[in-house]
Amino acid sequence: MTILVQDLNQWKGAPVLDVSDAKIGTLASVYVDAATDEWLFAAVETGVVGFKKAVLVPLDGAAVGRHDLRVAHSKETVKAAPAFGTDDELGPDDEPRIYAHYAMDYSPASTPSGRRLARR
Repeated sequence: MTILVQDLNQWKGAPVLDVSDAKIGTLASVYVDAATDEWLFAAVETGVVGFKKAVLVPLDGAAVGRHDLRVAHSKETVKAAPAFGTDDELGPDDEPRIYAHYAMDYSPASTPSGRRLARR
């Protein structure tokens, strides 16, 4: 990962751009591996007032710019990811679907809940 900041949460509200510099949305939160605290996904808020949703995008290959977060996926790929309400928690089937969308290997975490992702 090429992110060189101590705490990505300080960037909440910053624009999230895709590989071609198209704006996807704004950074809402960060999801980490529940067992290791490693940053895994950015929750990106998209849509307009009254119709906002959040999608997760992998942080692998992402970089922090001067005022934005750039991810290694296209806007179309990110917007096609499974979406959830901006204040909703991920459901039990959401994690495997998100990993599958980005063709990432998924296995439940070795945490008491079996959940791999935790919002920070």
